[in-house]
Amino acid sequence: MKIHFIEQDVVDACCVFVAKRHFGIPEEVDVDLQFNPGSGFAADARKGYQNIRLTEQDLIDAIAVYLADYHNFIPENLRVSLSFNQQTGIEADIMVV
Repeated sequence: MKIHFIEQDVVDACCVFVAKRHFGIPEEVDVDLQFNPGSGFAADARKGYQNIRLTEQDLIDAIAVYLADYHNFIPENLRVSLSFNQQTGIEADIMVV
C-alpha cells in the first residue's frame, strides 16, 4: 500500500509529534516546513514560547508517529520518502511493507 501526504498532512504530523514530545496538544503547535537543496528538509516548530528545530529524520519520524497514533500503523513497517515540488511544497510518499 502507498500513502501520499500533501504539505498540510506533513505539517499536521509535525504538530502531533512536537505536542507528544513536549507535553502539549497539536493545536498549540505552529510549524514552518523548509527545504534547502544543500541541506535537505527541516522545520521550525513553536509551542508557546518554545522554539523547536526538526531535522529531516524528525519529519520522517513525525509521519510514522502520526500514522501509528491516529491510524494504527506499525512504524517499523513504514518507508517514508520526502520530496519537494515547487508548486505544491513538501510532500511525503509512504510505503507500507
